[in-house]
Amino acid sequence: MSGLARHHVSLAVALLSLSTSLDAVAESARPADGAQGNQNPQAATATAVDLDALRDTRDDSRVTTGMAELGVGLLTLPDAPVCATSKPGCGKGDVSLAFEGWPLFRRGRFAAGAGLMMGVTSGTNHPPYSSDQVPRDHYRRYLTMEATVRYYLPLGERLEAWGGLTGGLVIVNDLFQSQKGLTDTAVVGPRAATILTEGLTVGAGLGIAYAFAQHWRIGIAGRFSNWFLPHEPQTDPMTDAASLTGRVTAIDADVTLAYRARLVF
Repeated sequence: MSGLARHHVSLAVALLSLSTSLDAVAESARPADGAQGNQNPQAATATAVDLDALRDTRDDSRVTTGMAELGVGLLTLPDAPVCATSKPGCGKGDVSLAFEGWPLFRRGRFAAGAGLMMGVTSGTNHPPYSSDQVPRDHYRRYLTMEATVRYYLPLGERLEAWGGLTGGLVIVNDLFQSQKGLTDTAVVGPRAATILTEGLTVGAGLGIAYAFAQHWRIGIAGRFSNWFLPHEPQTDPMTDAASLTGRVTAIDADVTLAYRARLVF
């Protein structure tokens, strides 16, 4: 019985030692849990800051931006005949001051939109081709309304290039205005005749832009287009005819200024 008693005593001592060890482990772990609980708010704040920084610097390929681009430059028609019929002093080629506006939507490297181009001056003002009994001056204006798609290629942190296609409607305005001033004869209506010629335009363009501020970009752009106008010119009551017919080549070069901002965050 004495041996059995010693065995029971030894077992009790072992169990007591194990219980003491478990209590010590629990006590040592309890402060660590408290410290971890105290660090949770700081960890959450750090995570929120990291997410904000990531949102500010994330790739633009996941963000849709809007851009308004304005341009001013020269529109050149190198092969356009100045007169509808052959006359001495009538050659080819016209140059006009041009203004452009393009609202665009961009996501990543791709952009799409539409715009207007207006040629507001004419480099060649030749007399009309009809009777000399009513001398008139000839002025020509241009308007295009087109859709466009572009692909942008980054060249640096602030510099990027783009290439794109355009297509839409072109309108040529031929204005024949009397050279004579006001007379005693009453005239009903304007003292000029207008012929509007409508057609289609297809072109391709290239450009480069520099971001000089967070939302602002300045650049240069060029475009080569073909205008497809009716082959038979329209005429007015004075038998003046539209000065452009068939296929016409158009080249314009511009200085551009654009404002860009995010639309979707």
